[in-house]
Amino acid sequence: MDAWSSQQLSPLYRREVFRSREAEETDARVARELKPHRSAWGAGDVDAVFCRAEMSALSLCILRYGCDVDIEPDALGNFVLVQMPLRGRADIHTGGQTLQIHPGQGAIISAHKPVRLRWHADCEQLMLKIELSRLQEVARHAFALRGGDTVGEIDFDMPLRLDDAAGTQWCRMVASLASLLPPTEFERHDPRWLAHCEDNLMLYLLCHRPNSVLQRHADAQRGTEETSLRQLRRAEEFMRERLDSLLSLEDVAQAAGVTRRGLALLFRRHRDLSPGEVLRNMRLDAAHAMLARHDGASVTEVALNCGFSHLSRFAACYRERFGQLPRDTSRDPARLPAARH
Repeated sequence: MDAWSSQQLSPLYRREVFRSREAEETDARVARELKPHRSAWGAGDVDAVFCRAEMSALSLCILRYGCDVDIEPDALGNFVLVQMPLRGRADIHTGGQTLQIHPGQGAIISAHKPVRLRWHADCEQLMLKIELSRLQEVARHAFALRGGDTVGEIDFDMPLRLDDAAGTQWCRMVASLASLLPPTEFERHDPRWLAHCEDNLMLYLLCHRPNSVLQRHADAQRGTEETSLRQLRRAEEFMRERLDSLLSLEDVAQAAGVTRRGLALLFRRHRDLSPGEVLRNMRLDAAHAMLARHDGASVTEVALNCGFSHLSRFAACYRERFGQLPRDTSRDPARLPAARH
């Protein structure tokens, strides 16, 4: 019991559901408590024990068989099963993968994949049975899915290390949940608080163990970011091609394919400026480049060609950005300033 102490799990050990030395009886009881299955028993004496504590959407269980046994329940269907050996070892075959688990190495068995298990004679496991519908609801809230979006199948990577930092934290959370089990049926905790504790445990799995929901969310975020950058490029290209025109936010938003509010959020996120500030800086930079060429154009002509109709306002903004007046740039090619960002 490397990851767990007897004291941590004592509330669960006190909730013994059955104890049996008969293979047929054990099969029937496990089928009733967990999942109907096919089994093939090896040599040796059966010494089965099953303990369980049920909460709202989680069940904490301890199970041992006492001898080698092959279990084939097909797919779990409506629940996800987390297996954490307390002693001994077991082999799991699911989704084209084979994994041997032991203290320090657990497994997450997804609900929709057929599974075959071999429990060795020395194996005793702590198991967490998670209601799939509740896990999907937690995922919906955690990843801000809209009402029409479906979570679908939640496919976890099977290995669950219990001896790294994330696994140690997971063990602490499970032990903490076990410690909440009241000594008697008359000393129950508030069900709303217990539900919150259950949801936190599910959320930890969803956020810290590789799974299909986490991957889909990351892919969607990348897609959203790429779309956002395309919209930004369209908006900036539209403005840059029309520096001498009178542009409205509505014009730019329409060119980018977003709303006015979406345009403002887009520029604030990626440029930390408003669309109007970006357009003004584009115009100032264009004016600066034109004045620096010294091709004989007057400051007034340059200002008008770059979309500035108020010369005093143009001069003030130019000085704020470049540290000198427009006429200084046009007169002194040796002192061309850099833009102030």
